[in-house]
Amino acid sequence: MPSSSSLSGLIKWLTREEWRELFEEALWLHVGPACEQADLDLEDLESLLGPAQFMTLWGCAFEDFLTRTVEPDDVNLVDAYLKRRGWKEPVANRRYMEALRRSVMSLYEVSGLVPGESFLARDLVRGGEPVRITERTASRSLAPWERIGARIVELGGSHVMAGGVLSFGHDASEEVLRILKSSAKRAGREFEKLARKSDLPAGADRSVLDTLLLTDAAPLFTNLWLADVLPRLVDQSLPTLVNSEGAEIAFHSMRYPFLPKVDVAEVRARLRTVPNLQEETDKFWNWLEPEPRPAPKPRIIGTTQTYSVTLENGTTVLGTIELTEMGLLVSINSEDRAARARAFLSPLLDGLARSPTTEIQTVEQMMTAPTARSIPPVEDLPPELQTTLVHEGLSGHYRAALDQPVGMLDDKTPRASVRSKAGREKVAVWLKFLESESRRSRAPGDPMASYDFGWMWAELGITDLRR
Repeated sequence: MPSSSSLSGLIKWLTREEWRELFEEALWLHVGPACEQADLDLEDLESLLGPAQFMTLWGCAFEDFLTRTVEPDDVNLVDAYLKRRGWKEPVANRRYMEALRRSVMSLYEVSGLVPGESFLARDLVRGGEPVRITERTASRSLAPWERIGARIVELGGSHVMAGGVLSFGHDASEEVLRILKSSAKRAGREFEKLARKSDLPAGADRSVLDTLLLTDAAPLFTNLWLADVLPRLVDQSLPTLVNSEGAEIAFHSMRYPFLPKVDVAEVRARLRTVPNLQEETDKFWNWLEPEPRPAPKPRIIGTTQTYSVTLENGTTVLGTIELTEMGLLVSINSEDRAARARAFLSPLLDGLARSPTTEIQTVEQMMTAPTARSIPPVEDLPPELQTTLVHEGLSGHYRAALDQPVGMLDDKTPRASVRSKAGREKVAVWLKFLESESRRSRAPGDPMASYDFGWMWAELGITDLRR
């Protein structure tokens, strides 16, 4: 993006009496609805977000203000400033101000990162091919497939990004797209009227309509972004998660280490004798509920949410079993289920494996430790070995996930979803989500940030959609 001094003259001009109150009204348009919903004033908002995020939000409102004409004389800040002080500004600054004057905020998907140099941005609202953005700072911190609300303008033959950039989570970005698409649909019948009002040529294409709709849409971006982040900042408490049996969720990872010289084929053969174990691959089983159990009333105070994994036929998955070279890894989400799993697995593995070791993590602990549960603690290991172990753990976790129902795929497994065109597109969105979230806000040296998801695209046969 252009240097921070490019707009310093405009920002100083904004403090003049004739503009100050007008901008305060515009700023409240960007933050007011979300603040009123959370019962916050502007000072509270700045305190919650912190100086850096608040200034980013302020920048979004400021850049939007640069595009607007204000009453009573229908004047614009950029026009007024350049008319009075433009002769003092370098040519590059004047061109940047004029480009922002004509700009709109849209939602972009990031890809093709060249850290310290550039990235590709695909407009999710107006469509078209991705454009290469010349950007030194953000290209170091953005993640592949991350979705951002931003203004992109063309200067001197290159595309650059303005300073007001908001990073959207998947759900919040989908809400932005839903509202914009709904608005575009409603405006479709009025397109000709809008075109005439804006002196557009006859036959102007739909992207022009999308641009018109985006002209006043910047407050939508800021308010939806705030609506997404503020609840987590205002209320740090989490709802209590319970499983389908009403038991509070606590993730149990039980490891059955194999005895020396154990024949893995014998382990596999014994697992195949258990009726409630459904074999997905020769190394992975789902432990299924034979019949619904009555859900006890949970002794929990406060808000609860039910978390349950089911197959396409509605059968509840009680846990998973993964066969590794060193032993069995059993993943269960409650103490009761862990006890039931030990009750049938320990006799089954007699003479093949030692007694299990168990690692337990609460939901809160999982939230602060985003790596997969199957990854062992690696903090005290050399960085190279940490990366190897984390990547191996992630590969095992995600390989198993290919045969697990996924909410984003309408509770179908990724392998089943790629059998249809619509399913393939949904799987591509899911994989982009995984990649983006694994890298988002992580340091470059974090093993999670360097994990390569390319094998999943290839195994599912949708590499052509990784663009």
